[in-house]
Amino acid sequence: MILNAELYLRENLDENATIKLWENKNSLPIFLKNIYNFYEVTILDNICILLEFIDEIPRIDGIKKHLKQINKLTNLQIIIYHEEITRYRRKVYIENRIPFIIGNGQVYLPFLGLDLKMISKLPKRKTAKFSTSAQLAYLLFLYNKDLVINTTEFANRFKFSNMTASRALNNLYNLDLLLYEIKGKTGRSKEYRRIPDPDYFAKGRHFIKSPVKKIVYAKDVPNGTLIAGLEALAELSMINSPQHFVRAIDNRGFNELNIEIIDEPDIVENKRLVEIQIWKYNPRLFSNKEYVDTMSLYVSLQNENDERIKQALEGVLRYEKWYTD
Repeated sequence: MILNAELYLRENLDENATIKLWENKNSLPIFLKNIYNFYEVTILDNICILLEFIDEIPRIDGIKKHLKQINKLTNLQIIIYHEEITRYRRKVYIENRIPFIIGNGQVYLPFLGLDLKMISKLPKRKTAKFSTSAQLAYLLFLYNKDLVINTTEFANRFKFSNMTASRALNNLYNLDLLLYEIKGKTGRSKEYRRIPDPDYFAKGRHFIKSPVKKIVYAKDVPNGTLIAGLEALAELSMINSPQHFVRAIDNRGFNELNIEIIDEPDIVENKRLVEIQIWKYNPRLFSNKEYVDTMSLYVSLQNENDERIKQALEGVLRYEKWYTD
């Protein structure tokens, strides 16, 4: 995410701009290091500190106190970074003359005389797809509609860092897929829940991406794999089965099995080969059956041009409670 900000600064403001981890953060109080990630930004020959929120965003009065304290300790200009921002928060930052850089190209750096928040000629960003961690969050809530979870619980569930977990949940929140309440002993923990069906599926389906990282072929069906792709669709619909088996496994499981790969499957005769889809996440995370979960199956095949496949996919989705046209 931060790399996007560096790229934007180089392309639009200063071709020599750099952003890197700030090496002196240990000189700051521990409570500040629990709220922000710290980066050193060099822009137009000015060295500044860029702050990225780790999890909960403090009230504006709290942010102002933090900036004043960090500025006093470092004698450097401080900039706030957000991947996305609401119109209201942008207005509050400007009213309080708090410098910021937003991932979509909005920049407000009053100490440099830069206010590019209203530039209309900035290239429009394409609708981004979920990161793998955000997609796992989306699927977790999709299949557990009453789930309420905080960042730490989500991180522990998938063995993510708290930073990765926070970004994933904030991504869904910023897309209006999640809501949260502030709870916990400290009064700072966000407890997330999803919006109701069918809106959750309808909004999220545009951001979900294929879990398939790579496809290889083998002679035999590996142990521990799930039925996937067109074979799974054939199991769930009236579409004909493919001429070969299709199985899914994550990269870790694939490496552990030490599967013998067929480098040139086209020249193997009289043998029904196995198409092995190596997934970006474990396909068993959301399936308690012999085939992959419905949503992951759908998105793994959504680019198929065959109209019969598209109709079969939609037919399979209709059996899910969260589905909507």
